[in-house]
Amino acid sequence: MHSKRTTIIFLSVLLLIALGLSFVITRSFLQPFAFAIILAVVFYPVHERLLRWNKQRAGSSALLSTLLLVLLFAVPSIIIAVVAANEALSLAHYLSRRTVEEGGFTSLIMTLADRPLRYVGHWFDLSKYDFRAIISSNAQKASVWLVGFGANLLGGVARFVTDALITFVVLFFLLRDGAQLAYRAGGLLPLSPEQVARLYENISDTIIANVYGMASVGVVQGVMTGIAMRIVGMQSSLLLGLAAGFASIIPVVGAALIWVPVGIYLLATASLWKGLFLLLWGTLLVSSIDNVVRPWVVGGRIELHPLVLVFFIFGGVQAFGFLGLFIGPVVASVLAALFDMLREETKHPTAAPVA
Repeated sequence: MHSKRTTIIFLSVLLLIALGLSFVITRSFLQPFAFAIILAVVFYPVHERLLRWNKQRAGSSALLSTLLLVLLFAVPSIIIAVVAANEALSLAHYLSRRTVEEGGFTSLIMTLADRPLRYVGHWFDLSKYDFRAIISSNAQKASVWLVGFGANLLGGVARFVTDALITFVVLFFLLRDGAQLAYRAGGLLPLSPEQVARLYENISDTIIANVYGMASVGVVQGVMTGIAMRIVGMQSSLLLGLAAGFASIIPVVGAALIWVPVGIYLLATASLWKGLFLLLWGTLLVSSIDNVVRPWVVGGRIELHPLVLVFFIFGGVQAFGFLGLFIGPVVASVLAALFDMLREETKHPTAAPVA
């Protein structure tokens, strides 16, 4: 007859092995699962209203909420994709026409770079560089890189569609059964119900505040980029501003993915001062506003110092990529809540139960 201690150790070892195997099996789905949790937390108040309207039918209410979110994300994404594809097609036709007019790709690049090179030549001696030979020798490499980039882009689109399907499937089950799962998970923790509720509330508030912060940054950067595009006379300034707002959620590059290529294009083809103005506007205003708006919006809801939030946001992005925008502030908020609970327990220890 085995002792209870031996049984507990054996089961614990098996549990660790099972958890390790589970991580290996499901790690490719961790990102869409995390996105599903974020969506479920943010939109759960809306789901609760729909649940009351639907007479507490959990399954059909979760399905309706999921379909509503699919429409909310899918329709704008399709519209933006169609408009962006049309713009890209127009740009491709323009480049093709200019290439034919200039007598080849190398001549086109030399024509576009002529004004910036002449401007730089006022301060630096460029006569010893044969730019035509440099461009010709790298044209083949550029074409190979473009082919590889296109293949990676198609693979990324396929991966995005797959992750989106997984996200919304997981979201359905979280909306339907999430409250019960959270209650059961909380029951396994050696904490009082009040402490579990407090921990859940901190995590929920942090995720919601971070979504608000991302939306605020996207709106501000999109508006500022659109204003700059209108000032320099770019066509489709509204579309470019909208694209910058969506690109603001991309770690590291953000809205610079939009205004940097446009600024370089203006430097090469239009007024030099317009290109410089756009690049300075983007560097000094558009990109730096993220460090002001996000900590202000997030910190105002979860009561953390903005400097702490900045470190955890940037550290989270460096460690986990895009998900770090959520994981970093959540970890900071949980740490603060745990320190508070520990301080309360040490100052006011729970009385021993009466026999």
